[in-house]
Amino acid sequence: MSGDSIQSRGPGRPPLSEVLGLLDEEVRLLRETLGGLPRAVEADQILRAIWIDDVHNSTAIEGNTMTRSQVEDLVERRRASTSLVESLEVEGYARAADWAYRVAPDYDGVPVEVVSELHRRAVGLAWQVEPPPTRDRAGAWRSTGVRVRGVAVTTPAAIPADLQSWSASTHRLDGRHPVAHAAFHHAWFERIHPFVDGNGRVGRLLLTFMLIQSGYPPAVVLNTRRQQYLQALATADTGNPGPLTEVVARAVSGALSRFLIPNLAGEAKLVPLNALAAQSNYSPDYLRQLAQRGRLRAVREGRLWLSSRAWLNEYVSKRDPRGGPPGRRSGRP
Repeated sequence: MSGDSIQSRGPGRPPLSEVLGLLDEEVRLLRETLGGLPRAVEADQILRAIWIDDVHNSTAIEGNTMTRSQVEDLVERRRASTSLVESLEVEGYARAADWAYRVAPDYDGVPVEVVSELHRRAVGLAWQVEPPPTRDRAGAWRSTGVRVRGVAVTTPAAIPADLQSWSASTHRLDGRHPVAHAAFHHAWFERIHPFVDGNGRVGRLLLTFMLIQSGYPPAVVLNTRRQQYLQALATADTGNPGPLTEVVARAVSGALSRFLIPNLAGEAKLVPLNALAAQSNYSPDYLRQLAQRGRLRAVREGRLWLSSRAWLNEYVSKRDPRGGPPGRRSGRP
């Protein structure tokens, strides 16, 4: 696989070690060249765009029908355009995600009280209007038994002890890659399932909480990848967290390539080809072919091909117009 994006090439998929290695090179570029991950949603428009994407996709995975534009209208301009409960679900998750992004670096691991606080913020508004049939309180552990994805989850009496064990384990990498560590604990949390509702949203917030602590951007799992994500969770329940780790790694890489790297880099700074592709009409594969043939100015650093918007504009300006429109994604470079 050529080193310009975390994507499958040819008939097979790259090994997980290569996926994680490429992600680490992208994150290193973010830290060392582009100033690192912004922290406050209110102060940074790039992080705010990731936040809106996170709010939309995470609530959509749970069945919320609001579009991304409706979510943006609600959280940015306070304009609601759907049912009260759906609006409150989105508003609650937005507040919880904002809090998680800001405070995660202040903690070592994930204390149990953070779990409760994220749930209180995420579901509290909606539960004031439409409480669960069990009358559970937001932030409180459930008092009834449930079954999820055919997995026997923690019994109510055992939830406090299991969460304490889970929390203690978040402090120790135990030789895992930070993304694998976060994915492992995400699946573990979902098996504990401490709340009567809202476990998926809180679990994804905790996933991002742990990633931010290790210097990675939020993992925005797209609703279009919902089935793949749920299947990866089910596979993790059998003792194999590898597919879930890959889903999380690709979600983090997506936030880097679609939002952080291209917007922080500007016109002149070098970025991975998948980040350059995210803001152009070209695919990463097409740009890689251009770079390998010397048609697009680019440099190789480790497993990554790097170029810039300025160099891509230079290629477009010099391209023979008889070769077809420069925006096409296929054909010969």
